[in-house]
Amino acid sequence: MSVGKSIPKVDGMGLLLGKPAYTDDFAPRDSLIVKVLRSPHAHAEITSIDVSKALLIPEIKCVLTYENVPDKTYTRAGQGYPEPSPYDAKILDKIVRYVGDAVAIVAGTTEHMVDLAMSQICVTYDIRPEILDFEEAMDHPTVIHAEGNTFSMFPMGHEPNRNIAASYEMSIGDIKKTLDSCDVVHHARYYTQAQSHAMSEPHAAAAYYDVNERLTILSSTQTPFHVRRIVANNIGLDLSKVRVIKPRVGGGYGGKQALHGEIYVALVTKLTHKPCKLIYSRTEVFEATYTRHPMRIDITMGAMKDGTLKAIDVNVLSGTGAYGEHALTVLMVVGSKTLPIYNRVEAVGFRGDVVYTNTVPAGAFRGYGAVQGNFALESMMDEVAGLLEVDPIDFRRKNMIKEGETSEIFSVMGEGTEGVAMHIESCKLDTCLDETLSGLHWNDKYPRRVMDKNRVRGVGAALAMQGSGIPRYDMAAAALKLNDGGFFNLTVGATDIGTGSDTILAQIAAETLGVDVSTVVVYSSDTD
Repeated sequence: MSVGKSIPKVDGMGLLLGKPAYTDDFAPRDSLIVKVLRSPHAHAEITSIDVSKALLIPEIKCVLTYENVPDKTYTRAGQGYPEPSPYDAKILDKIVRYVGDAVAIVAGTTEHMVDLAMSQICVTYDIRPEILDFEEAMDHPTVIHAEGNTFSMFPMGHEPNRNIAASYEMSIGDIKKTLDSCDVVHHARYYTQAQSHAMSEPHAAAAYYDVNERLTILSSTQTPFHVRRIVANNIGLDLSKVRVIKPRVGGGYGGKQALHGEIYVALVTKLTHKPCKLIYSRTEVFEATYTRHPMRIDITMGAMKDGTLKAIDVNVLSGTGAYGEHALTVLMVVGSKTLPIYNRVEAVGFRGDVVYTNTVPAGAFRGYGAVQGNFALESMMDEVAGLLEVDPIDFRRKNMIKEGETSEIFSVMGEGTEGVAMHIESCKLDTCLDETLSGLHWNDKYPRRVMDKNRVRGVGAALAMQGSGIPRYDMAAAALKLNDGGFFNLTVGATDIGTGSDTILAQIAAETLGVDVSTVVVYSSDTD
């Protein structure tokens, strides 16, 4: 038996010994060094850019600006096509929309000369008014995407003239009527902040042409197949001419679920026919990648004196920064992966807007909106329990979903699409709650214990749900090959970003086959 046992990670010893494992380790020898010249302004138009002095440096092989790259609008979101994110970005743009936005790409034989070349590029900016507070962005006189070239693949409430990247609204039952019938109605506002992923390995990408003249990209990405599609479509190559290989990834947390430097190295190699690599500095990771979406969440909740929860109404304002990667789907997960946990309500309302600002773009981040929504919802549950003067655990237990039940929200609200009706076939939430309270000695500690005349120690609890997989968007496949030596090659699309999926999938395959885990060699992920 392999499943159910704790075994060493299949790559654990190699990583401990410092063997080559990551993108930078496998970049071809003598790769050109690629760096990005970034905007010092939050919002500006480039009125002139002079790269002539940089090109006079013999070691500089390529300088790219908005004037000599494909002028295509796309989304960098690592999502299935058609992506539920607005197409609002360019490879390089005449307009810069946040401090750190890309202005030019420079490639040369040494890092020192690339740094020198970047200092020789003369850029003139026409500085525009900026919007830094997402609560001020909607219908602000300053329009962040005013050029009229953004669009969406399907209706998602994209209104760039109002600084709205995406919006969504749904309702079940009559919210107003139900709230009016409640004994207790409570409203509260909650805020969550932007947050950096701060993964151990910075974003990295390398590119080269193989012996068959196929463009090969090495990338510390969570979404190699999406990288292949987006790069090929936007630099004018057939999909069959692009291969993406994901080596080990030193953490992602959602921050590598989008394109970063892959399209830059692909263009440099395509134009120079030389291998190249781009390794982000830690400063660039903070200034020019992605954050968690900051949000303002308003909740109105109605309940009866006996602790019956009758209505939940949620209104969300989310800040997506300069570009709208994952804007709609993160917004929807705020509700779709939190509200079903309390399925006994008579009415539910959810509406939200995601707005542009001149700040670092937001994107996928561990929890993907559910973290923000759960914080607000569970805070509200505690507050309403206090108003009802009931135990917050009893309040939750009375209203939470149980095994075999469903929620209307499942069929109405999905992740970028309408939902899919389902019943919870495997749910031990009640058991988890009982075990947690027992282990915590809840009854002895709730609500607080007096430690001394100056200190008390309180306890609290919250419920959460986790949804995995997006119907009609997520796809999965695996291939298994038996070799003449009696061992197996398991090829999967899952990207192990430090979570151990290579080990887990090897265990599953080994148990199914009735063989030892050591005989299963996992390949993840290579688009070939």
